Order: sequence, then structure tokens, then C-alpha cells
Amino acid sequence: MYETDTTGNSVGWYRRIRRADAPVAVLVGVGGILLCGVLFMMAIASGITFGAPDETQQAEMDATNQLVDRLYFGWLAGGLLLFGLFRLPRSVLTHLVCMVMPPAALLVYLAAAG
Repeated sequence: MYETDTTGNSVGWYRRIRRADAPVAVLVGVGGILLCGVLFMMAIASGITFGAPDETQQAEMDATNQLVDRLYFGWLAGGLLLFGLFRLPRSVLTHLVCMVMPPAALLVYLAAAG
């Protein structure tokens, strides 16, 4: 029979999560970079047309851009909430940097090129 000890053993899973902050931060960083790359490619691929886009192509581009926005901001907010809830500072910082830096670098590049 399984018994719960009242001396603090029931909080062991929380301590194990906190101790796994460094490996989780690495996985979060890799996942964030990959997700940003996929979303960036989705946004770029949706804008490729031959000639001026007609109404159907414009509607598809708008729908894709809305999907990209929802996925990006949902993933950003969800990760910050989850890692903040479990008090994983390395994972929060890694998630924030890996999700904010690629779009910021792209904007700086486009501003410098244009």
C-alpha cells in the first residue's frame, strides 16, 4: 500500500524538477530556436507568389500570418508561465532569449538592409 509521508517526501517531485533546471534549459533553447525557424519559414513561404496575389492568395497569407502569431505568442507566454511557476530561472531566461532574439535580430537586419 502506498502511503504519503507528511514530513515533506510528497514534495520530492518539485525538488527533482528544480534540480533538472540546467538540462531543461538546454532543451528549451533548442526547441525555441527550432520553433522560431519553422514559424519564420512558414511566414516567408506564405508570402511567395508569382505576380500580384489575388484575393484567395492574400486570404491564405493572412491566415498563415495569424496562425504564426498565435503559435509564437502562445508558446512564449506558455513557456514563461510554466517555467516561472516551477521557479526554473535558467529555463525562463533561455526561453525568453531564444524566443525574443531571433525576431529582434531579423528586425535589426531588415532595418540595416533597407
